[in-house]
Amino acid sequence: MKAILETNTLFKRNLLLSMRSMETLLSGILTPAILMILFVYVFGGAMHVGDTAYVDFVVPGVLVQCIAQSASSVGVTVTEDLKSGMVERLMTLNISKSAYLNGHVFAATLRSLISTLVVLSVSLLIGFRPQATLAGWGLAVLLIFCFTFAFTWISVLVGLIAKSPEMAALFTVLITLLPYLSSGFVPTETMPRPLAIFAEYQPMSPIIHALRALMMQQPPAPLLHALIWCGGITIVSWCTATVIYQRRVLRE
Repeated sequence: MKAILETNTLFKRNLLLSMRSMETLLSGILTPAILMILFVYVFGGAMHVGDTAYVDFVVPGVLVQCIAQSASSVGVTVTEDLKSGMVERLMTLNISKSAYLNGHVFAATLRSLISTLVVLSVSLLIGFRPQATLAGWGLAVLLIFCFTFAFTWISVLVGLIAKSPEMAALFTVLITLLPYLSSGFVPTETMPRPLAIFAEYQPMSPIIHALRALMMQQPPAPLLHALIWCGGITIVSWCTATVIYQRRVLRE
């Protein structure tokens, strides 16, 4: 019970920091919406994706990119807290060691989900017309949540490993490039063969394929494949981040 209350306190602290940071609001909420408009109206006319309207094709890719970009900011915040001594001060209060990381993860997950709602709202305004059933929407929301949670833990891990906020920002930028190197924005058939192989077998593509299939009711949806990726990423990132965090806290 004590750990839950402490996690909730740090969760609120991180939300307040986010609301006071114009950079976080712009990068996590407005930028993905601008990307959606850019891809549909600037690049959409030059893209050929079969019988599917480009806005319907690109929405899952932008959603994944938006989640990655929104979640990546937590890595920089974790590094800043470690360098400024904030974590050390929190530990002097004898709080649960898990509360700090969990507070960051839950706050970042909520920010990412809000960004997702903004992008979905913008996409509906510019012509996105999903065909998903109620069950399909339920599974899509589950997958979005699982991916958000997984990617947030990756960002936390990066924040713990990085030696400076600038290095954390660089690592997270590299990670957020993965959605662009996937099937999110163009069909992989149009890519050079080596890049197409990479795009097909990296984790973003099955997640995007599953979201697209669920939203547009286009079977088969590789949902199990996507959830396995999300589960594996979460477990590995959580375990590694927890070990590194405990070693750093004990050392300090």
